[in-house]
Amino acid sequence: MSNQTKRTLLSLTGLGVFLLLAFGSEYSTNKNTSNNNSSSKSPETSSTKKDATTFTNSKAGLTGKLEENFVDFSFDYPSKWQRDPEAGTGTSANFVKVENSTSGGSTIENFAVGYCSCPASTLPKLAAQLSDLYEHGGNFPDYKKTSDGPTTVAGLEGYEFRFTSHLAKGGNELDLWGRAVLLPSTTERKGAVLVMIGSSASPILHGVEDVGEKGELPIILNSFKFGP
Repeated sequence: MSNQTKRTLLSLTGLGVFLLLAFGSEYSTNKNTSNNNSSSKSPETSSTKKDATTFTNSKAGLTGKLEENFVDFSFDYPSKWQRDPEAGTGTSANFVKVENSTSGGSTIENFAVGYCSCPASTLPKLAAQLSDLYEHGGNFPDYKKTSDGPTTVAGLEGYEFRFTSHLAKGGNELDLWGRAVLLPSTTERKGAVLVMIGSSASPILHGVEDVGEKGELPIILNSFKFGP
């Protein structure tokens, strides 16, 4: 086995564990946080779109793997959504995470961005590894991958898989629908992984096929771009 192959496999395994930790929570942990929470490392400004805020990633304050795999990107998200104040700081596994949740703290929709330091040719293998980790990691009960294959998001070519999960917690039941989009590294930049969750707490979403297509996630996906 060549050194390059070993490095690629190690990268895939490490990223899989990273993403399992990053996106394995079904409930918001930010329901008591201000919607406009910001930090010096990642400036946010009022978007030109009505009732939206722009997040721009910044290397300031990043450490560890996030610093090593930093990538410039930005997106708009609804201003009423809450931003996770822990994302992008300390040992956080996410550059950013934003979420819309119910008054009881259940996820309606959320969006998180992690890193992907892999070329396009390895994305199907990485997607399969991530799906296996989601299935066996214990964070998504009754996990089922429903589809996978090439995709295009905001004009960017990548690879995705979609999945379902069913939660029963404290007498309450919730269907979760997930979508993970892997965008590859290029010679100019690192890649990224966009993970979206929708749930039956939404009055608009009715299945996994709606994630990123209905509700408010399309605002984010349509505005996502690499670059300063």
